[in-house]
Amino acid sequence: MRVCPTTGKGMWLKDSCIPLFMVRMAGISFFNRIFAKILDCMQRLTSLLMLAFVLWTLSVSLVTAQTPDSLGRIRYKYDFIVPDNGNFISAIHAANNRPDKSKRYRIFIKSSMYRIKGEGNPIKITENGKELTIPSPMTVLTAPNTSICGEGMKNTQIESMPMHEGISCTSTLFLKGADSTYIQDLELWSNYRDDMNAFASRAVALNEKNCRGNIFKNLSLMSNQDTYYTNDGGTTYLEGCTIKGTVDFICGGGTIYFNRCDIELRERGGKGDVICAPATEANRTYGYVFNSCRIYGDKQQEGKYMLGRPWKNAPRAVFLGTLMELLPDSLGWTEMHGTLPRLFSEYESLDKEFQLAPTRGRRMQFKDANNVTTNMRYNANLTTAEADKYDINDVFPGWHPERKSAQVNPPVVHIKGRGSIYWDDVPEACLYAVCKNRDVVAFTTQPFYNVPKGTAEGACYSVRCANFYGGLGERSNEVTYPNR
Repeated sequence: MRVCPTTGKGMWLKDSCIPLFMVRMAGISFFNRIFAKILDCMQRLTSLLMLAFVLWTLSVSLVTAQTPDSLGRIRYKYDFIVPDNGNFISAIHAANNRPDKSKRYRIFIKSSMYRIKGEGNPIKITENGKELTIPSPMTVLTAPNTSICGEGMKNTQIESMPMHEGISCTSTLFLKGADSTYIQDLELWSNYRDDMNAFASRAVALNEKNCRGNIFKNLSLMSNQDTYYTNDGGTTYLEGCTIKGTVDFICGGGTIYFNRCDIELRERGGKGDVICAPATEANRTYGYVFNSCRIYGDKQQEGKYMLGRPWKNAPRAVFLGTLMELLPDSLGWTEMHGTLPRLFSEYESLDKEFQLAPTRGRRMQFKDANNVTTNMRYNANLTTAEADKYDINDVFPGWHPERKSAQVNPPVVHIKGRGSIYWDDVPEACLYAVCKNRDVVAFTTQPFYNVPKGTAEGACYSVRCANFYGGLGERSNEVTYPNR
């Protein structure tokens, strides 16, 4: 009910002398004000959420970066823990986007199987003569000085499942100019279409390009063809690693040193595998160096597989003191694309009985690009003096990667009643990982850990020490949480 300004009588809105469009405009204005208030509240909420995220990021950085211990020494905690702080791809993004890349960034991955989809950005590929645009299944690390450490090679697995084959579009992890990358205690698996019978499909588990000074310790790489695409233009040291595949599953350029690594030959439908396809740059003295490695795997590969074939450039590969639990084809090496190897040699290869393997029949003739057979001038079997030149210090003068990747021995752990566990400080340790029933549950820079209230009786605690890069050493003795 309103009052007419002319008659002074009450009247309903429909009888009012106020034009209808003004009433409608008043309603619209009212709703606009409501909508504006809602927008303002949403903007304030967004600002608060952004502020909370920034504060959380700072808190993670402050808690996990540099922490003085009880003696005032600077020790390091992990900058990113998967899955506590996010997933694997988020960890790599955090490493790529950190402001100061001169300092090491340490990622720790708790034991589990992680299936990742990759970054998903559109990439172009050619398949069956057609150009396609697909979401990238790859995860790319571009930042230097990054560590990626898991709990163990057998219980921490990063798996991708690419749907299109090829070197350029399948890498589970792609290290692109990521100098001084350190990876330890995990497995990278490129599971092409989730098809274990995709013997001839190229699917890269680890791809390196233009990286210098990378170290891989206790890293497992699994696929079929092209499992490990090596460091064009760079240098890499591997120790205690396992590489699994069928054809050319170690391929590419760079100087790559495999120290005491396992090479697993996977089943290939009755055909013989080929371990490596080096494409060593012409200006390099060293290519692939396999030192004290072991070759084993599918029993059908006995007498069938090849040690390698020359891909491109000036391929170099030497096998030193290799334990061949399965012997290769007597020729040892095969041909590829008319490329001539610069050096394909062995030194004291051993059979499964630890006796010298027969190597006199190794291939010494290769066809060039014009299909002309050429006799190689190198020795298929190195002399002791020649083999001595492949010492780590000669291949990597002044670097000493085997020292850098050394593990820190654990302390002796004690337990104090039902309150805490403690141990003598280990000066070489970067930090301590506290394990409960063999799983990592906490990290500390102090030589003690307060057991949480409510812990079940009989729980077993142990400690592992991390080296500078964040790689965990062996577990200590176990102590048992006592009964009341």
